[in-house]
Amino acid sequence: MQLLPDDGSQNPQVIAGSIEALALIFFQKLQMKGYSLLQNDVLLALIEETKRYAGWATLSCQRGSTNIIQIDENLVLEAFEWVIIEPCLNANCDLIQAQLVEASRSMGGDGFGMTVSEAEQNYKEAKELMPKNAFVAPPFSFKTSEGN
Repeated sequence: MQLLPDDGSQNPQVIAGSIEALALIFFQKLQMKGYSLLQNDVLLALIEETKRYAGWATLSCQRGSTNIIQIDENLVLEAFEWVIIEPCLNANCDLIQAQLVEASRSMGGDGFGMTVSEAEQNYKEAKELMPKNAFVAPPFSFKTSEGN
């Protein structure tokens, strides 16, 4: 995460990182929890969730840009975007993991963690929260023509 110098604007920029870097950090966190997802699974899930977020809000990288922006592993997210996207990524990865565990049960493996139906419900709830969080704007004030 990078804290950019305060340029005097109302909202100083905080860069979370590229989708690729954020996916790697998240993947490592999931490995510590015993998840069997591949790094590419997490990367693709983060790209999917970033696209979902872009459907509800303008990404910071879009502001002032005249070029087409691809949502891929090179896209850089600001911290406020990441904290809105991350719960959906977490729920999406939980669902993928639950599906993998359920598939291993059908082959005689022991199951652990959430069931697919529990993970689907959590993912549905996380997706429902995203548009609400995407529309949160920082507080602002304005002055009238009298300067008040």
